[in-house]
Amino acid sequence: MASFKNTISTLFQLSTTAPCLFLKSRTHIFYISLLLLSIVFLSTSLTERSPTALALALASRLRFAANYFSSVSSSNTCLVSDIQSNCTLSSVTIIETTPRNSVIDGSFAIRNLSSCDIFDGNWVLDDSDPVYRPGSCPYVDDSFNCFKNGRVNFSYVKYRWKPFGCQIPRFNGRKMLEMLRGKRMVFVGDSLNRNMWESLLCSLRESLKDKTRIFEVSSRNELKNQGFHSFRFRDYKCSIEFIKSPFLVQELNFSDKTGIRRETLRLDMIQGSKYKDADIIVFNTGHWWTHQKTNKGNHYFQEGSHVYNRLEVKEAFTKAVTTWAQWVDSNIDRNRTRVFFRGYSASHFK
Repeated sequence: MASFKNTISTLFQLSTTAPCLFLKSRTHIFYISLLLLSIVFLSTSLTERSPTALALALASRLRFAANYFSSVSSSNTCLVSDIQSNCTLSSVTIIETTPRNSVIDGSFAIRNLSSCDIFDGNWVLDDSDPVYRPGSCPYVDDSFNCFKNGRVNFSYVKYRWKPFGCQIPRFNGRKMLEMLRGKRMVFVGDSLNRNMWESLLCSLRESLKDKTRIFEVSSRNELKNQGFHSFRFRDYKCSIEFIKSPFLVQELNFSDKTGIRRETLRLDMIQGSKYKDADIIVFNTGHWWTHQKTNKGNHYFQEGSHVYNRLEVKEAFTKAVTTWAQWVDSNIDRNRTRVFFRGYSASHFK
């Protein structure tokens, strides 16, 4: 449990110290998240670490990232978010084009990742084609679709994350699908995890010659009404799913003694039956833990039969993630299921 507490405190540190690296667009957030998830997934086996051990390693990495981001303003590195302000394109590192079918000696690169700090690096220009082109994927919801919403500047797709100490192989959708063969991968969380889920679906879909070999198991209406959406890759017998759970713990609706409908958040309860048997689970939470989303902490948070008159959001968040961690340790088969807990960025809305 100490490892999860370290993770929790580190998430708060990172959220308060991260500068403008991710301020401009959600795109940067789920691109780097997808990149980091792919690296961890490719470089280790699914049964190598327990959820607790993985959280301990994640806490260490996040702590490093928090320290790095807080000091990056003193560096001469030109980041993506600086292009429109105090940087020029000439000050951004430009690397050679990476062909779509290039492996960059993938096996050698993956072996080197074990001794590389992938969080220590920066965004660099890359003239390679993106994994999928803006507007080409039907799985991106309209509200998240920059192309459909009229964005005219697509230079952001020409950047990739480059660690200082190693070379990351280009995302290989077919290789990832082979590794996912016969497995179930589930994203559980808020809209940031939904963004990542959609982006991963689009990236994997792009690797298929026959795009009809991926089909929708559940509809968008089911996501709206039941908080569940799933796609399946026929030839690989694997599914990629999203379950909406922005707090991770259970939201409840009930009527009080006067008949008025009330909502509470059960900080001691988690509804994990829908994803308990998954092979890979990616959790996230964070941006819903605000006074605007939690009724300002008044008569909203509940443990057992007790509803707090007032509880600070940070304390409620800690209780909720502790409940989640205990559920993972008690219910997840470490020999079968790999668990990821994503951090969250500073505010990123435009």
